[in-house]
Amino acid sequence: MAEQHWILLRGLCRESRHWGKFPQQMQKLLPDTRISCIDLPGNGRRYQHPTPSSVSELINDLHRRHRPEQPVYLLGLSLGGMIAYHWMQEYPDDLRGIVMVNSSLSPWNPPHHRLQPGALPKLMRAMLTKGYPRENTIFELTCESQRYRDETLSFWQMYQLEYPVSFNNFRRQLQLAVTCGGHPYPPKKPVLLLSGAKDKLVNPHCSEQLAAAWHMTHIQHPEAGHDLPHDQPEWLIQQISQWLKD
Repeated sequence: MAEQHWILLRGLCRESRHWGKFPQQMQKLLPDTRISCIDLPGNGRRYQHPTPSSVSELINDLHRRHRPEQPVYLLGLSLGGMIAYHWMQEYPDDLRGIVMVNSSLSPWNPPHHRLQPGALPKLMRAMLTKGYPRENTIFELTCESQRYRDETLSFWQMYQLEYPVSFNNFRRQLQLAVTCGGHPYPPKKPVLLLSGAKDKLVNPHCSEQLAAAWHMTHIQHPEAGHDLPHDQPEWLIQQISQWLKD
């Protein structure tokens, strides 16, 4: 079996290290798989770069920096899923397929579904604070599973201190997330849509609506929240493995 290359994309104000142990788990459970985790401009190692104000500019940046030699799969969480969709539409020859986790797109998803009504004030409050209060608020919004909570928050605080996301980049990424729209034609490559039924940030109906519009598979975990790789990593990898076999 030929090696499969996956690129993993996190979401709003998160970086490649926020995947935690998930890449290693994925590598172990999907043999012959190579995994790369990349940072968006404004996050992680690229925290000093301004986040582009348009999706096309962001996609061009990622394509230029991470253009694969052979077609790859993209796994995108939330804003990362939106970016994966646009990468697929703009540069289909780069990709074999994409997995979108707890993601959304206009015009298929209404604004009040794309960002849950109670989530915006909490996000704003989080980004105006630092340290434990910020990361604890984000954890409460995105994670349902409490396992490894203290360890996770400790790492998240460390990431924040080392590569702090500026408020301007947060604002730009939030703008991209709430305005990101799709093209009026079906996806150009295979797509798997996954969601967590207890997502407090993005209404899980978004994935259902995309699946209905595109006539594609949608699978939902009944207990997971927004950060599915944190809450149910084994389940997520199992769904990807089955999708690859189908």
